[in-house]
Amino acid sequence: MAFARSEVRERAVMEKTDPVRRRLRDLIRHAGVGMLMTLDDRGRIVGRPMLPLLIDGDPHVYFLTHQSSAKVIEVTVNSRVAITISGADSRYLVIVGSAAAVRDDRTIARLWKPTYRAWFPDGAGDEEVMVLRVEVERADYWEAPRSRLARVLHAVLAIVRGRSVGTPKKSLSGL
Repeated sequence: MAFARSEVRERAVMEKTDPVRRRLRDLIRHAGVGMLMTLDDRGRIVGRPMLPLLIDGDPHVYFLTHQSSAKVIEVTVNSRVAITISGADSRYLVIVGSAAAVRDDRTIARLWKPTYRAWFPDGAGDEEVMVLRVEVERADYWEAPRSRLARVLHAVLAIVRGRSVGTPKKSLSGL
């Protein structure tokens, strides 16, 4: 699933000029942890906390994982995945896509940070380190008003009008 350089450049320009994509990518970068959901061999949803990683100009979401992990087997059998992320500022994101487990030393090097030695003691060259690359099909997101005053005002208006407070879902193809 490698992208031609012109397509990567085009994605980088889109990210810089599209404020929604930029906000969602910022949410992913600052969230710290997301929940990655896969399907096990019985079709049951399995979730686990993981650190989502991004590369500038690249539309995928990445995770570093162990090649012997259950999730690598799960995405090999059924590539459908979902990722949920919530931000401290009342923003919520659900990403749906397909994942592939690959051993790509170049991508590992681009994503690598020294703190990852806690999981991979031999560093970026650790034989166990694999990349889960998620091709994003759709990102659904909700953004509540950021200020507490605005949220209270919305709640008061909802009570006065006799309607529930809503935070409408918005969707974006790709990322």
